[in-house]
Amino acid sequence: MCRLSAPAPLGTATTSYAGPQIYIANSVDEVNTDRGPKAIAMDCEMVGGGSDGSLDLCARICLIDEDENLIFHTYVQPQISITNYRYEITGLTEEHLKDAMPLKDVQEKVLQILYNGESVGRVRLNGGQARLLVGHDLEHDLDCLRMNYPDHMLRDTAKYHPLMKTNLVSHSLKYLTRTYLGYDIQSGTHDPFEDCVSVMRLYKRIRGQAHNLEGIVTWAATNSSPKVISSSDPWRSKELENMTPDELYKVSRPDYRCWCLDLRL
Repeated sequence: MCRLSAPAPLGTATTSYAGPQIYIANSVDEVNTDRGPKAIAMDCEMVGGGSDGSLDLCARICLIDEDENLIFHTYVQPQISITNYRYEITGLTEEHLKDAMPLKDVQEKVLQILYNGESVGRVRLNGGQARLLVGHDLEHDLDCLRMNYPDHMLRDTAKYHPLMKTNLVSHSLKYLTRTYLGYDIQSGTHDPFEDCVSVMRLYKRIRGQAHNLEGIVTWAATNSSPKVISSSDPWRSKELENMTPDELYKVSRPDYRCWCLDLRL
């Protein structure tokens, strides 16, 4: 098992936290990758809104680069009233969010970092110089941020097939970190920097694995989204029985895009 040391959390105490409430790196151009697009990891911490406090509202966000350098960190002022700070999980109180950055400003800053000066059309087409976005359950985080980012630019540890259960249900980030990285996270309050480091390490570990790429690159060029076929489908079972060995080999190729291909772009 790979065993890495856990990163030092940012903390939440407004009096003892050594860094500024809002941290924005001067540049993210120092991210180093020999090949392929550069990646940014993001994690959000949620508080509760609505009458019962069950509505997830982003109250804290963190972004890091591939070298685990902090790029952006701030508390976020939600657009609706907070009814549950979920203190046991977030460690946040009203004091943390008193002068927090408005959600609209957070959206603009995050998109500025991710798009990296690239046009929207180019990013949607092939990514260009934009950053890959790494995270755990990114759809949920982006929804809470009220943001969109192209699916082909997302690297989600909650949705990547080799990291999921056999029934394609997601594992928790805590489980994935313990299993594949060898240390524990989220033992007390959740820390977004700690979670960012975990998802980035998971992504880089999988991206760096050596695979037999024969046929996979051609497949990836013509398949932008995964297809899940149920083996319990009787029609599908009959179809498989009538296939030749060559046809069976073709359909047995991965039905997801392997992250190792990011180094070949």
